[in-house]
Amino acid sequence: MIMLLMLAALSGNGGKRSLWSGDHLGPEFDRVPPSRLWSIQLLNDVVEHKDGYTVGHCQRVRDYAQILGEALDLETERLGNLLIAAAFHDIGKIGVLGKILNKRGPLDHYEWHIIYMHPMLGRELWEGSVSRLPQVAQIIHQHHERWDGQGYPQELSGTDISIEARILQVADGYDAMRSDRPYRPALTEAKALQELRECAASQFDPEAAQVFIELVEGKKLQAA
Repeated sequence: MIMLLMLAALSGNGGKRSLWSGDHLGPEFDRVPPSRLWSIQLLNDVVEHKDGYTVGHCQRVRDYAQILGEALDLETERLGNLLIAAAFHDIGKIGVLGKILNKRGPLDHYEWHIIYMHPMLGRELWEGSVSRLPQVAQIIHQHHERWDGQGYPQELSGTDISIEARILQVADGYDAMRSDRPYRPALTEAKALQELRECAASQFDPEAAQVFIELVEGKKLQAA
């Protein structure tokens, strides 16, 4: 299966929409060799193969992050960095065993330790494959931080977390709630919005969460 994914990547990703397509990516991004981008996309594809519950997750998160970033008037360069990071935020899960990603019961201490490592591994993989755009590596590294400082891996809080990462946290969290997981079925839209409200100012940036809720309720949020 991994060989098939590699062949698909080398032949243009088998017709799959590339996760870095879009109109908001800056000139620095244009200087990144395409082969480096396909290698990162391959890692994403392998992660999705390992964790069948998240097929299409990165694409949806990217779309949600774009809509939320635009609603928050994120400047073009920062929006471009956000879209790239959203597309590849889970590449660090390449280092997590499939049996951990797909476990139906509670994770033990060792398994949580492995999960906690994936933002750091994702940053390292991005930096090792694409030396440009260090801001993207930072967003990937911060995407599991929390507004209240109880996240990981650095326990950053509030505006010490980049605005791009705070937007990504909301988009990622919403899609995770709306998707089937090994340990629970997908939440309804109403339940997911309730969770966002309850977790605003603890897990999520309160402004980003509120704007996202308004987008969903206004039917302005559609993933491709």
